[in-house]
Amino acid sequence: MFDVIIIGSGISGACIARECAKYQMNTLVLEKNIDVASETTLANSAIIHAGHDPLVGSLKAKFNIIGSRMYEQMSKELDIPYLKNGGMVVATNEEEIDHIKMLYDRGLANGLKKDEIALMEQAKVRQLEPNISDDVLMALYLPTTAITYPMEAAIANLENAMDNGVQLQTDAEVIDIKKNENYFEVYTSDKVYKTKYIINAAGLYAEKISDMVVPNYFKITPRRGEYLVLDKDVHVVSHVIYPVPSKKGKGILATPQYHGNLLLGPTSEFVQFDEMKQTSSKGLNDIKNNIKKSVKNIPFNKVIRTFAGSRPTPSTKDFIIEETMVKGFINVAGIESPGLSAAPAYAEYVVEELLVKNGDFKPNTSFNPIRKRVNRMNELSIDEKNILFKKNHTYGEIICRCEQVTKGEIIDSITRNAGAKTVVGVKHRTRAGAGRCQSGFCQVEVSKILAEYMHIPLENVLYQGKHSNIVKEKTKGETNERI
Repeated sequence: MFDVIIIGSGISGACIARECAKYQMNTLVLEKNIDVASETTLANSAIIHAGHDPLVGSLKAKFNIIGSRMYEQMSKELDIPYLKNGGMVVATNEEEIDHIKMLYDRGLANGLKKDEIALMEQAKVRQLEPNISDDVLMALYLPTTAITYPMEAAIANLENAMDNGVQLQTDAEVIDIKKNENYFEVYTSDKVYKTKYIINAAGLYAEKISDMVVPNYFKITPRRGEYLVLDKDVHVVSHVIYPVPSKKGKGILATPQYHGNLLLGPTSEFVQFDEMKQTSSKGLNDIKNNIKKSVKNIPFNKVIRTFAGSRPTPSTKDFIIEETMVKGFINVAGIESPGLSAAPAYAEYVVEELLVKNGDFKPNTSFNPIRKRVNRMNELSIDEKNILFKKNHTYGEIICRCEQVTKGEIIDSITRNAGAKTVVGVKHRTRAGAGRCQSGFCQVEVSKILAEYMHIPLENVLYQGKHSNIVKEKTKGETNERI
């Protein structure tokens, strides 16, 4: 019997799992995919928003600012990429100027301090961002805006949770839930788990999970966002550049990424579930046309990748974070923007207010908040690299040339708790394959390392999901030599 089962391993489930680990709770995370954090958390803008945009009094507003203030400490404890580079909402006409003035007032009402939000005149905007559009007249300046790496944020929380006793089961889709008198039975395709509490953090599939216990509680609609990724040698803006938001969302952004690329997007379009990861020529062209209203001199010939992700847009128009009328069943659903920013805050709320107060769980006095440091060779000094290489020679063997990722880093990403199980899993933990050639050189070598350290045949190595085998069968000319 588990005390808590968390369904979903995105940023919500991961942060909640870590909070559960701070108490004497027997906790299990169930994830339907082969790897963790591979849905909404995998494909988003990576921004820790300041808290200027959510409607006053909403759960989004309540948790956004608290969560954004928690990120820096969490990132230090868990060795998560984090860069506070600031943001600007830019206005190009008088109507938009009125709008950013309204956002200024809203930000203060939401709890931002006066040194955390400011109106900035045109001359100062151009001084800070020379490539801002000539049409920009004024900006709302947000110095606490930051960027992170969402998948690693989720992985780091899960890894630390597992280091402190939480269990994780991937490839375990929940197909049914039955409520007994004082516990639940959670059914997957091959196992039944018993638990006192369920936390539904299933993201895009939260409606499906909720309907198993409390039918027709809310609706979730996928809203697709498409993106362009530019090469690392593109240095157009240093801040996150927002347009004035619309009913569809925050608009087409220009977002410098922690690892050096420039991200443009997202679009915003309601789609069917089978369309939510597909890019479209219309969507990608809309990004190019709309970003010019905010930023100029963007070299679109430097685009190295396009992708799409989906946000779980709820019928309630706000986060759904509450225990339902079925005691012990807790929904953490409808987590769209600013969900990444708010996650540490609402995770703490769920555990402290909805679990600990009801279940009388005792603190875990042996909880260790520190995650073992990730060795990122491209961030180390020459002396640090030499010390590491002397301890382990695999850190001197470059596998990904574009991102300078070593074999040692890839092995580490596989062998840690919540480790990589696929080529894409390695990519999102180490950046191997994320560079200019998009894994043209390193995919074969990454596949071999996965086979070796997962103790499986090369033909069983998966690219991302089920049935995505890269190698079909052995051939007569197979060799262990490098290709």
